[in-house]
Amino acid sequence: MGYIITPEQKYSGNEDYRNYIIMNKSNHSYGINKKITDALNTNSWAGRRCFILAGGESLKGFDFTPLKNELTIGINKAFQFYPDTKINYSMDSDFYSAIKDGRYDEISGEKLLDKWESYNGLRVFLTPMDIRQFGDEVYLIRRNIDFRLNKTLNEGIFGGRNSGFGAVMLARSLGCRNIYLLGYDMKAKVTSHWHGGYPNRDMKDFNKKLAGYKQEFQEALPYLLQDGVVVTNLSPDSDLKCFNNDTLENVLKV
Repeated sequence: MGYIITPEQKYSGNEDYRNYIIMNKSNHSYGINKKITDALNTNSWAGRRCFILAGGESLKGFDFTPLKNELTIGINKAFQFYPDTKINYSMDSDFYSAIKDGRYDEISGEKLLDKWESYNGLRVFLTPMDIRQFGDEVYLIRRNIDFRLNKTLNEGIFGGRNSGFGAVMLARSLGCRNIYLLGYDMKAKVTSHWHGGYPNRDMKDFNKKLAGYKQEFQEALPYLLQDGVVVTNLSPDSDLKCFNNDTLENVLKV
C-alpha cells in the first residue's frame, strides 16, 4: 500500500542501516527458526471471528470460560492464566528469554516455564530485529518494517509498537474479518498488566506509551476498514475510542 504509519523504532543511522542491516538480521532469524506458515496459512481462520486478549486491567479476574470454543489470541503472559487460547503472541523476544531463564518466577510466584511448556496453543513471535535462535516450540511470523496489509501470511505483518497491534494484524492475516478486543484499555490505573508478574513501572510514563499505541490504531483504522476488517472493542471503560464498542455478552449471542 505504500502507507507508513510510524517506524517501529527510531534509528540514529541512515536509511541503509534501517532497511538493510536491521532487516538482514531479522531475515536471518526468520530463516533459522520455525515459521507460522509451517502450521497455518492465509485462510486458516477465514470466515471465523477472533477474540484477542491484551494486557489491560479490565481483564483482572475475568471469566474466560465463554471463549472456550472461540478462536483466541492471547498476548504475552495470557497463557499463564488462560491456557486455552489458540495462539499466544508476542513481539518481544526478551520475553521469551525471561521465561526460559526464570526472571519472572520470583515476581509471579510460580515457575512460568512449566506453564509455557504445557501450553497447547501455538507460540508465535514477531521475528526479532536481531539474530536469535528460539526453541522448537516457537513459530515466527515475518516482520515488515513498514505498515502494509499483505495478501498472504507468508509475507508477514507490520507488528507496530506493541503486541496488541501486531495481534490484530496477525488475526487479519489468518483471514479473520471480525476481530474483537478484550483488555485493550489503553490506560493504566494501578498496574501495567492484569496478569501481573512484571517489574513495577511508573504509571505516568506507561500511560504516555499507551497514548502512542492508541494513536497507531487510529491511523491504521481506515486501511483496515478498506480491507473489510471490522474491529470491535469489548473492553469496558477503554480509552481506545476509534473502534465500535460492544459487550462480550452481546457478541456471543450472535
